[in-house]
Amino acid sequence: MHQTNASNDQDCESCVVLRREIDALKDELAEMEKHAYHDMLTALPNRRFFVQNLESRIARCQRYGDNCAVLFLDVDNLKKINDNHGHAAGDIVLARLAQILRSHIRMSDVAARIGGDEFGLLLDHLDADQVEKKIAFLIDQFGKTNCTYGDHSLPFGATIGYCFVGPRDTVEGLMSRADAAMYRGKDKPL
Repeated sequence: MHQTNASNDQDCESCVVLRREIDALKDELAEMEKHAYHDMLTALPNRRFFVQNLESRIARCQRYGDNCAVLFLDVDNLKKINDNHGHAAGDIVLARLAQILRSHIRMSDVAARIGGDEFGLLLDHLDADQVEKKIAFLIDQFGKTNCTYGDHSLPFGATIGYCFVGPRDTVEGLMSRADAAMYRGKDKPL
């Protein structure tokens, strides 16, 4: 009987050790998933997360007739900021822009860093007029933002283009259309 208690104590200790190891592995996995789907600089979701959400929104829109606007945003003059003040200054602009996006979208919407100085937004249940008002609001917020690097003021803006999910759209097609709309916006005189 004495030996059985010792064996049970060892088994319990082994279980505790295994539970700790499992918990540590779960934490490590959660951290890896976070890195797989989030941009480290801006703390926004990344392109992979954006594409997965766009796929599910396309399916929902096509099945139920919902609508979703796909917006592409490109930071204006980021290369000039990087050239004049260094990439650390450009990083500050990108992080600040991401903070503005995060603060001014609904919980159900998605803002993501697609790559470099491009961002994507997925906005549900808005018509074209509401999307254009949202774009104007965001551009105004960017213009009002005081972003500094050392003693230097870093004014920034963005060009935003958009399209809506259609009945036969694909991820690639939507991203291409939103990107083309954004570049058409860059071609417009100020």
